[in-house]
Amino acid sequence: MDDSSSSKRKPEAQREGESSAKRLNVTLGLESLDCPICFVPLSPPIFQCSVGHFICEDCCADRLNNKCHLCSVETSFERCFGMEHVVQSVTVGCSNDKYGCAEKVTYYKKEEHKKACTYAPCFCPESGCGFAGPTKVLLDHFTTQHKCPSTTLPDSGMLSLCLQPGLHVVKCTGNNYFFLLSMASEPYGHAISVVCVQPNMTESKFTCNMSYDCITTGCCGCTSCHIRSSSLSDGLPTVYDLILPKGKVSDDANGIMLRATINQQTLSHSRSCFRGKGPTSALQHRPDTYHDGDEEDD
Repeated sequence: MDDSSSSKRKPEAQREGESSAKRLNVTLGLESLDCPICFVPLSPPIFQCSVGHFICEDCCADRLNNKCHLCSVETSFERCFGMEHVVQSVTVGCSNDKYGCAEKVTYYKKEEHKKACTYAPCFCPESGCGFAGPTKVLLDHFTTQHKCPSTTLPDSGMLSLCLQPGLHVVKCTGNNYFFLLSMASEPYGHAISVVCVQPNMTESKFTCNMSYDCITTGCCGCTSCHIRSSSLSDGLPTVYDLILPKGKVSDDANGIMLRATINQQTLSHSRSCFRGKGPTSALQHRPDTYHDGDEEDD
């Protein structure tokens, strides 16, 4: 009899173990997983009033007169471990799934994942194109579809290239970003801008020193700038970093020889780029930058 009851308990215990690993695909209104006060996804710790309204920790701390924001009942809020278990078990697909991200994330961590997702799209700024994709895919799109010339940035960050009107891609090996140089022909001359193409980037972390010279006219110049970061969702930058005055640089087919050094931004770089009032004052903080007309000390 003991053997019989023991044999019955084994399948029951096995089923209980299986049930803990089971998942069920259901349709759920995700607003039920958001705080009804601030509309932010609920995450532990979650609190509940005596009537049963859920509330997040921040809104619980902001309540007045121990009253529930929703039902106005004077109550005490207690931890709701059951709801915490629910929100921890709900996973959703990344919003960048159409760009290749197959990761499933906890619902209340979806925004955190989105900010760091390497599949977040960047956009092609070419007129009428409309292409969007991860940075590595967009880089290939520029070089294959639009035949943009490209250069690989060396470890030193220093490069020399012959720039012509249009786009020039600067590749960065092993990184989820690249640089895009743009030269446009304007009535006043050639206008050059540089941008770091990267998704979800709000603060730039690079600076660039650029200098040019023209063998034909003998004209030369240099500048230092703070590189903007962009997904190019709004197109190319409308602010230029370097202006080559009309008539000072020849418009031959060989392009313009440009030397550029791209550096990781430090606190000192950030300050030097923004403290100056004149066009060359930022350069004065960098002793290694050449200025036209400088004379050596005796």
